[in-house]
Amino acid sequence: SSMSSKRASSVHAISELYRAANRVYRIHEERKTLVAGLLTGLARLRNGRRPDRNSDVLRDLDGIGLVIGRNDKLHERTPGHERMQNNPLIKMENMGLGNFGILSTIPNLAEELMLRLEPHYGSTHREREEYKAEVASFVAFQTLEAYASPREMAKALLAPSAAERFGMAYDIMARHREELYEWTKTVSDDLADCGEECGDLW
Repeated sequence: SSMSSKRASSVHAISELYRAANRVYRIHEERKTLVAGLLTGLARLRNGRRPDRNSDVLRDLDGIGLVIGRNDKLHERTPGHERMQNNPLIKMENMGLGNFGILSTIPNLAEELMLRLEPHYGSTHREREEYKAEVASFVAFQTLEAYASPREMAKALLAPSAAERFGMAYDIMARHREELYEWTKTVSDDLADCGEECGDLW
């Protein structure tokens, strides 16, 4: 019947929406891992040695405490100093990851935003199966504010659906992940030149 056909179509759309959401959730975690490793690697290059297990640097980085505004202070004697200083990512907040999503997952951030939005939306709207994904699609772009261009951010706000917004977020995150990954090669080479280890970073 047309009713059962509509229901099947709706179930399929929701399934596709959450599949798109999960792809974004996973790639965001990959970005976090790469940024944490890069921050640790850069800290080792700054110190010119592998930090002791009890050092403040390592303890800081375990909680990603070295983040925000310090990754542009590489010492002039650091191998590849000029090359690193010219990397656009080093001028971005947390290498393009920003502050918003660096210590949390997108689903957890979406839950927090849903609580703040609760007074503004009726229960019927909030209880829809797609509601959390819709909120998460906006959260995904909040985690991209330090990296995405203003045009990309504006385009996301105008996207007609959460699924399309997730698709856009994934493409931008994939680009960011690739740039981060390419930089890990540079940092790994520079660590090797210093006799430092990097196998535990990424």
